[in-house]
Amino acid sequence: MKNAEMATFLYPIYTFANLGLAIWSFSLFRHSYNINTTLLALVLTGMTYDNFIISIGRFIEQGALLKSLNRLRFLLHNLFVPLLVVVAVKLASNAGVVWVNNPTVYYGCWAIALGLITFGLVKDFVGLELVPITFGGSLRYKPKSCGLPMLPILTALLVAVMGFFIWREINWPWMLVGTLVMFSGNALPTRIFGTLISSAVDFVFISALLTTQLIIY
Repeated sequence: MKNAEMATFLYPIYTFANLGLAIWSFSLFRHSYNINTTLLALVLTGMTYDNFIISIGRFIEQGALLKSLNRLRFLLHNLFVPLLVVVAVKLASNAGVVWVNNPTVYYGCWAIALGLITFGLVKDFVGLELVPITFGGSLRYKPKSCGLPMLPILTALLVAVMGFFIWREINWPWMLVGTLVMFSGNALPTRIFGTLISSAVDFVFISALLTTQLIIY
């Protein structure tokens, strides 16, 4: 497939794949309520929106509307991604990791998540300047200045730690594996791959969390 066609083909696939997981998580929520299902559904909603806006950007074309829609992408990212810290701690608790079964750890993970949300909003969202970029036939807006993405890195590190302890406790390595896949994919240069690879590995990552949720609960 030609490079100019890649994004126009793959982003709609990513959108429907994330939407499928989101619908699945909402169906799980109806049958068995727990906070993790709610938080995973929120993250998947943000991921679905992210890929959807990139999918339709070339039809909307450059301008204030597309910039606003893309700004919301970054807002949802900053609001929802740190919630995965709470998800990971709850999964570890339900997997039987003893030291996690402590109210201090539970409330502490909420404090960390809220701290990461505040950190992300202040560092990455307030005063965010966006510029248009085309890649593989897609059109989106990206930050004018791109530093090290500390918010997803810190979140993923904490999830990886919980994944390691879950692996030790119940011999289920896939949450840790999914996190490592996500790390590896996001380390690839966006000037070559755009966000095509990162969107794919993010899907693997969230799938690993949702599958772990099903196994443990």
